[in-house]
Amino acid sequence: MKKALGKITKMFRLPAPSLRGRAGGEAVLFLLFLFLFLFSCSRRERSNDVSYSVLRHSLQTTPVKDQGKVEACWIYAYLACIETERIENYRDSMNLSPIWLVRNLFLEQASESYLSQGTMPVSVRGIGPDAERLLKEYGMVQWSTYCPDNLNSRALARLVRQKVKIAINNRMGLDRLNKDVDNALPFIPHNLRKGFYLYSAHYTPKQFGESLLYGIKFTWLTSYIHHPYGKSFVLEVPDNHHRHALMNVPINDMYSQVVKALQNHHPVYWEGQMPRNKKPSIDGDIALLRQNALERFITTDQHAMAIVGLTKSKQGDTRFICKNSWGEQWGMNGYCLMSKEDFLINTILVGIVGKN
Repeated sequence: MKKALGKITKMFRLPAPSLRGRAGGEAVLFLLFLFLFLFSCSRRERSNDVSYSVLRHSLQTTPVKDQGKVEACWIYAYLACIETERIENYRDSMNLSPIWLVRNLFLEQASESYLSQGTMPVSVRGIGPDAERLLKEYGMVQWSTYCPDNLNSRALARLVRQKVKIAINNRMGLDRLNKDVDNALPFIPHNLRKGFYLYSAHYTPKQFGESLLYGIKFTWLTSYIHHPYGKSFVLEVPDNHHRHALMNVPINDMYSQVVKALQNHHPVYWEGQMPRNKKPSIDGDIALLRQNALERFITTDQHAMAIVGLTKSKQGDTRFICKNSWGEQWGMNGYCLMSKEDFLINTILVGIVGKN
């Protein structure tokens, strides 16, 4: 004990107390109190972190990623859904590379912008269905084989636009432009372009992407009253550059389908306005409240996450467990909770994951 007390006093730069006499006894009691206080503080921090109890109710998934300054939350959320589905229902753990799709998106946009003489945008903004399109078109690689750090998507977009502008002014053609843009983007190991081995099998990126989606189907839903229910329409949001059409359903039907998917161990792609500190009111006609929030730009396609679980508050309210892409230091180890009220008002679209 004398040795332990000596370490504590050294830590706090106090003189080591004598263990004899009244003064020494008071010093011992003080140090014991200090030790117990510090220990109880660390325990209190852990017990107050509700993630330790809440995350027990989430589906099995991969570690939380940090998108940093890459404005492609929709890609991170979409791939998080696939990773979760593969672990939960196929028992294979795949940690996928969002930057692979970001890179191919820039190459695709460079060609489109060149042929449109600079009128087509160069940006990594998008929505969930576009991530699905990119995966089917360009395939996928593992995170461990392609995970460049410290990227800034806005800086890369400016660089690509500059390359396109030079190519247009000099009428360089697509081959030379694509080579210049490819060299300007994060480096890809030469052997990765030809393929890689996984579980003793050789895959090209396209073959790996096809194997990931085998048996998996996304059903894309939205809910707004300026279009009829039961029909698909092109969602009029700024990031729907490729004009993807989504099925329009009543909001309560959408909510029920999300809950059912999670109960059946399937994740859900979510896109909309991030939950605020104060829950939105759902007094009145929810469909009208949603429409009003959309038309006044209160609800936008601001962010995307993967919903990976259900839990309940102390009051018995259902809440969704959302896996974000802002690193493990954010929220509850990278996760957050979404109330039913937030979902009903602030959801722009969802992708229900199921079996094909």
